[in-house]
Amino acid sequence: MSENEQNPSPESGPLYAPETGFSLFIKLFIVPAVIVLVALGIFFLGTMALQHPKTAEQYLEELKSDNTSRRWQSAYELSRMLNQNENIQFDQDLRTQLVQVFGDSKNDDPRLREYLALVLGRLKEKSAIPVLSSAVHDDSTDVKIYSLWALGNIEDPQGGEAALAALSETDETVQRMAVGALSAMRYEPAKFALEKNLEGSDQALRYDSAVALARIKDEKAVPTLLEMMNLKPSGKPEDDQIIQSAKITAIDGAQELPDVALKDKIVDLSKNESDIKVREAALASLKK
Repeated sequence: MSENEQNPSPESGPLYAPETGFSLFIKLFIVPAVIVLVALGIFFLGTMALQHPKTAEQYLEELKSDNTSRRWQSAYELSRMLNQNENIQFDQDLRTQLVQVFGDSKNDDPRLREYLALVLGRLKEKSAIPVLSSAVHDDSTDVKIYSLWALGNIEDPQGGEAALAALSETDETVQRMAVGALSAMRYEPAKFALEKNLEGSDQALRYDSAVALARIKDEKAVPTLLEMMNLKPSGKPEDDQIIQSAKITAIDGAQELPDVALKDKIVDLSKNESDIKVREAALASLKK
C-alpha cells in the first residue's frame, strides 16, 4: 500500500482554526485537546495534495468514481482547499450534488464521509442538515464527530435534535462536539440536558456545557463560569494553557448573562490577573 492510500493519522481531522468562520469552538468553547491536535495535524497531510489544482466539478467527478482511494482523497483535497481559502467555486448545482454524494455514501469508506462532512460544514450548506443529522448516528465515531462539527459550523437549529441525541453517546469527544454544536445553534431545547451535565464529574464537559448554557441565557451557568474564572495556575505549562483557555472562554460566555457576580469577577481579573492574555480578555469584555 502506498503512502497516499494509507489511512490518515488521527490528527487528520476537522479543519478549523482561530481565524476560520467556526468561532464558537475558539472564542466561546473549550475545544477538546484531541480536536486541537486534529486541527493542526491536517496541515501535515500536504503530501497527499494533488500537484495540479482542479475545479470543483473535476473533484466531484472523482468523488463519483469507482476508485475508493481517489474518492476520499478528492474529498480531503476539497476540504483542505476550503480550509485554506483557496480559490474554488461551488455553484448551487455542485452543492446539491455534494449533498447527494454524502447521502449515498452511508456504506462507503468512512474517510470519504469524514471529509465530505467537513466540506459541507465549511460551505455552511443548510440543505445538508438532514444527511449530516443522519450521519450523527453513523457506526464510525469519527464520522459522528465530523458531522457534528459540520452541523455546528452551519449554526442552524434544524440540526439541534441530532446534536441533542448525541449527548447520550458514550464517547467523550462526541459528547463535547455535540455540546459545541448545540451552543453554536443556541438550541434552547437542549437546556435541561446541558444543565444535567453541570452536575457531572467530567470537568471539561461541565465547562463546555456552562458556556453553551450562557449562550441560551441560562443563569444556571453562572456558578460554573465563576469556577472557571477562579482557576489557579498549576505551574505546568500545558495545564496552565488549558486554564488560560478556560478563563478566557468563561469571560466570553459571561458576556451573554447580566449577572453582577460575573461582572465583578471580570473587573477583578482586569486588574489583578497575572496572565496577560486573560487580563486583556477581561479588559476587552468590559469595553463591550
